[in-house]
Amino acid sequence: MSLIPGELKIDGAQGTSTADADGIPLTYTTAPGDTERQISFRFGMPDLEWANRPLTGTSRVWYAFADLPTGELAPGQTISLAVTKPIHK
Repeated sequence: MSLIPGELKIDGAQGTSTADADGIPLTYTTAPGDTERQISFRFGMPDLEWANRPLTGTSRVWYAFADLPTGELAPGQTISLAVTKPIHK
């Protein structure tokens, strides 16, 4: 026996992205409710932190969180999706 949910909502990174001429994702602009995990999963980007590390300080990333314990990012931030083209701040 298996249970099938009536209406299953799948959350995911809902913001907008840019890509290069070959369709490789370069940047992503966060939307309300986005989490690091959702963005990493949507774009197959396991090194999201490395592409967005700060230039100074001890923080692991420069982008801001709306809710750090859940990994929810503040909306409206443009972050890098490419380790070869990082955004450092």
